[in-house]
Amino acid sequence: MSRTFGWVQNPNRLETLKYITGIFQKDSDSNIDLRTNRLPKLLEYRFITREHYDQFILELSKEKIEISYDLLKGKGLNGAKSRKDAICTGIVQAAIDAHSSSKFIVREDGNEEKIKKPYVDDWTADGYLRWAVSTGLIKHSPSTDSCKITDLGVRLVHAKDTVEEQEVFTQALLSYPPVYRVLEILSDQKPKTKFEIGAQLGFQGEMGFTSIPQEIFVYDYSTAPAAKQQDIKQNEEGDSDKYARTIANWLSQMKWVKPMYKDVTETYLGTTYTITLRAWQITRAGELALKKSKGGSSNARIPKIVKFEMLATKVPNANYIRLRRAQILNSLKTGKTIASIQQYLHGSGIMETESVIQDELDNFQNIGITISKDGGKYKLVDIIIGLEILPSPSAIRKEHITELKDKIRKKLHHISHSYLLLVDLAYSDADTKAKKNLEAKEFEIQTAKLFTKELDFSGSRLGDSNRPDVILSYGTQGTIIDNKSYKDGFNLDAGCRDEMSRYIEENQQRIPGVPSNEWWKSFDPSVTDFTFLFVTSYLKGNFKKGLSYISTMRKIQGACVNVENLLYLAENIKSGKTSYTEFFSLFNNEEIVIGS
Repeated sequence: MSRTFGWVQNPNRLETLKYITGIFQKDSDSNIDLRTNRLPKLLEYRFITREHYDQFILELSKEKIEISYDLLKGKGLNGAKSRKDAICTGIVQAAIDAHSSSKFIVREDGNEEKIKKPYVDDWTADGYLRWAVSTGLIKHSPSTDSCKITDLGVRLVHAKDTVEEQEVFTQALLSYPPVYRVLEILSDQKPKTKFEIGAQLGFQGEMGFTSIPQEIFVYDYSTAPAAKQQDIKQNEEGDSDKYARTIANWLSQMKWVKPMYKDVTETYLGTTYTITLRAWQITRAGELALKKSKGGSSNARIPKIVKFEMLATKVPNANYIRLRRAQILNSLKTGKTIASIQQYLHGSGIMETESVIQDELDNFQNIGITISKDGGKYKLVDIIIGLEILPSPSAIRKEHITELKDKIRKKLHHISHSYLLLVDLAYSDADTKAKKNLEAKEFEIQTAKLFTKELDFSGSRLGDSNRPDVILSYGTQGTIIDNKSYKDGFNLDAGCRDEMSRYIEENQQRIPGVPSNEWWKSFDPSVTDFTFLFVTSYLKGNFKKGLSYISTMRKIQGACVNVENLLYLAENIKSGKTSYTEFFSLFNNEEIVIGS
């Protein structure tokens, strides 16, 4: 079974990581505590079934402990209505206290007593397990989907003092590539926020490694009602920002970085805002840890654990991307040019362009893998361990979205390839409302960023209720943009048509208080000519009828553009092939298609 090893969000207490590692040793303090204290307490308060209790005790009492992943992690809701109400079904769940207190029924008299919940949900348990596996303290067997302790884990459990414990944690954390990357980002000694770190961490241009631009966060926080500011502070972050925050907390416990607050000043929509954000700065101990990781005359370079699953997360066609990256790493044991890497991949049935390979080489640095370049030849500097290609390579195929991104990539010479993320977002197939909302917001942010950061348009992401997703302008010309994520294509239905029509009407009439947010004030006062645009995955059906309807009703020209042509258009504008005047002339109630 495939597990999501390699990237860890939220688990951050080193003492808990040690406790989890210890449960795999029968004679350890944590194993004994779990069997004689925590599990009996859970049974007494009816937070665990007798069947699970007996099964957990049996597994934890073995001389050589190897436990199935599902039994360690637990079964999620397991019939409960919410995570809050779910009982404990996993051994690692039972090993960690929840943060919150709740009212529970006491066994004997039925009275309620407010206590700290003595177990966590399966998601938190899974996070700690992934952390232990990713740092080499626990070994996971893909064939049996089970876990057991490693020699390094045994050393941690039986560390005699804090000095020895620190040495083991140093070995474990420095074997995790993203730790090296965060230290590397901070090595200039300047304090950085999670957004500043997250923007440089992970595989750029794909789902699973998004980062909220810091100026967007500062604007959203500064302009939000006081009642919403705490929610923004806690929840407005991309995946890479979460990884950055989590890793920085580990490093803080190791004294490798110093946590602090710094004033951050950003300008957005013509207004400058200053807020105070959490930041981290490398310490001398952190500099020495980074040096130790690299090795030298007195010590060898610390090998890095790279799991197959680490090489892609939420991106569509993940196993193919993982295979491509794994084989590139395998090819770099000796120095190779990009052309020879390409030939190596072709020998494995992976047909890729030099542009794709170059992007992947750059991406490896962003996750903490060091590759040298000498005379046009690339070579893996790190010693990589733990990299196994799990699915059968013959069963892995490149799918449409990956092919589309690689096709676009070849034509982007002036636009950053990080904007290929727009393809993933436009074709998003999120399975929950919360994920849909997060990815929709990211689609809007990246679209606005493309126009304003790369192409020098004025404008911004507006988003949220009763406002267009994005507005942009150049000179006297302005455009209202609606982003539409549709895996199976966009057909401009009546609801989308009427929503855009309402935005146009509000902008044309500009009645004070209509709508209450008066979003149209975000346009520069010099803008007098307006158009509208839908940005999506691809167009289907009779979308032209919807464009004509809006145009006729509101006396305004519009267009639709798929994400592929949006990126080609951006490339043409940045290269000077298409002028800003020519850009606005493309709005003729049709789909915008850019010739090759």
